[in-house]
Amino acid sequence: MIMNNCLLMGMYMYMCGLFVLMFQWKHILNILLGFEVLTLSVFSMFFFSVGMISLNFYLVVVMIVFGVCEATLGLSLLVSFIRLHGNDYVLSLSVYKL
Repeated sequence: MIMNNCLLMGMYMYMCGLFVLMFQWKHILNILLGFEVLTLSVFSMFFFSVGMISLNFYLVVVMIVFGVCEATLGLSLLVSFIRLHGNDYVLSLSVYKL
């Protein structure tokens, strides 16, 4: 019963992450936070589903490493974008700018 509640909590977190991505897209930092919530919710759902069938948790550790790498890459891109443009607005992204 507790595992089902944890899986429902992970699905709720995933829906909240999608909500952030759909409606809070003005700043790049909001988009990155939405992606981080999505990664955390997928990790929690995977962790509890692996715990229910009693498998080893090596794949969970690999997934955590990829989540950390994704967060680090996003933060470094955000810092370089702010240094280049002076803000983090999505509207300032343009393919035609030189």
